[in-house]
Amino acid sequence: MAELIVKYPDRAAEHFQISRLRMTIGRSARNDLCIPDPFASRVHAEVRNEGDEYFLQDLGSANGTLYNGSVVDSAVTLTRGGRIQIGETEIVFNDSAFPLSSGATMITDNSSSIPEATIALSSADRTTSGLFEAIEGARTREDSAPRPAKQSDLLALISKVGVALLASVTLNETLEQIVALVFEAVPADRCMIMMRSGKSPELKVAVARLRDRAGEVGEIRISRSVIDEVVTNGKSVLTSDAQADPRFMGGTVMLQGVRSVLAVPLGVGANVFGIIYADSPLSDNRFTEDHLKVLTTLASVAAIRVENARLTEEQMERERLEREQQVASEIQQRFLPAAAPQIEGYELQGISFPCYEIGGDYYDFIQLECGKMVVALGDVSGKGTAAALLMSSLHAAVHAHAESHESIASAISAVNRYLVESIPPNRFVTLFYAELDPKAGSLAFLNAGHNPPLIVHAGGTMEQLAAGGLPLGIMSDAEFREGRTQLRPGDVLVIYSDGVSEAVNPSGEEFGPTRLYETVARNLDASAGGIRDRIESALTKFCQGTPAADDITLVIVKRLAEAAEIAAAVVS
Repeated sequence: MAELIVKYPDRAAEHFQISRLRMTIGRSARNDLCIPDPFASRVHAEVRNEGDEYFLQDLGSANGTLYNGSVVDSAVTLTRGGRIQIGETEIVFNDSAFPLSSGATMITDNSSSIPEATIALSSADRTTSGLFEAIEGARTREDSAPRPAKQSDLLALISKVGVALLASVTLNETLEQIVALVFEAVPADRCMIMMRSGKSPELKVAVARLRDRAGEVGEIRISRSVIDEVVTNGKSVLTSDAQADPRFMGGTVMLQGVRSVLAVPLGVGANVFGIIYADSPLSDNRFTEDHLKVLTTLASVAAIRVENARLTEEQMERERLEREQQVASEIQQRFLPAAAPQIEGYELQGISFPCYEIGGDYYDFIQLECGKMVVALGDVSGKGTAAALLMSSLHAAVHAHAESHESIASAISAVNRYLVESIPPNRFVTLFYAELDPKAGSLAFLNAGHNPPLIVHAGGTMEQLAAGGLPLGIMSDAEFREGRTQLRPGDVLVIYSDGVSEAVNPSGEEFGPTRLYETVARNLDASAGGIRDRIESALTKFCQGTPAADDITLVIVKRLAEAAEIAAAVVS
């Protein structure tokens, strides 16, 4: 995997793998790679992966980005050993599994012994010593009671337990093996294993089998008092004659004519996560204390394998979800613009920091054939993967209808109808959509339930863009109205998601649109990238380390002052 090697003048270099499709670099902690360089902008540059290639893009930084000594003014291709200069920090790109530095690496063989992990079982009845006590009891018993097995059979059984359960198999296969071993250990007619599923306290049947594996197992109900004794108290239960046992009086066991019942805990130490239940309707096959000890010991040995199988499957499931999440994140990142468009007389910047690995915010720049520029920012209700999937639907719908309608209102109405038909009824989308005519500076816009964007005029006054209608995806026949305004030289348009205005400090106070306006008004002379950084800095200072509860997305459109106005300002 490709990596960035950050070199410091006063300490060892650090290696950062490029694990994301897009990796932002800058002084802010919200970046994927935060560099503590006073000359770096808070959001300075980005490394982007496209196929087998990696590209470096400056994100409107104040002091610029150098690559191999040249200024980065558009996306440049990174090559192995290429040097990125951000402020006083040098970052080296490496896309090889081999280190960039020359020289040999010595690999030594550590022959010292590695201590083995030991699992201690808290109950004396659930240790392998109980097995040998059972064997000895079976060997020395002198009365006429039937014995569970000969000593050689018991030894063979435990050996079989060890061999059978050492194999790396699935949890279900492990449970099937345990049931087969139970039938060899005790004269049971039926066997059932119940286990907890996830964090639920309820027990569910994991496997149930007849000795001959033919026919229906039938209904098996276990007394609540027996379950409490086994699962809650961690004790094994034996009844040689269920028909005469008061714990089963009037129950299903009585109706089924079951004679002997065994129930033993399945768990490791004090953690009991299941139960092994066995019964027999035959009076000639009554269970004894020796059967109980053997089955308890078998459960103790088997529980270790069951727990390992459970943990393995949980780990595999987590890894599968992580892979799916990574793929979803990459798809989502591809929907965001690769770089801000270059328009004469304007500066545009956009950035999105997802609250989780995958976000639900969307922003876009779409160049229309008529010369106008579409600027959009949307926020899907909810978070995580579900929101990201809806965000992809929004992206597709906006691009499909941006060129095909005469007015903004008709285009957004078509997007709304598509979303109503496509997304669940409990979901919706807020969207700000605008068409900028760069030559005239006119801005036609529609706000579908989104936070009203701000235009901070060069004179310091503020204008909010609220005209529009309901959020999208709620009513198919919703009506939308278009608004119009003007971007004059020196004006700044700030479009933002509610992750900005609703960011809170430790006291629970929200950042709010007023603080946003004040931040922009104080920095009107900065570039679009600089204004973005000032907003991010103000947010960080205000929140004082409070974790973000929502995605933070910003789009900045600044109309540059005319050359004559700049000259007049310098003279004055």
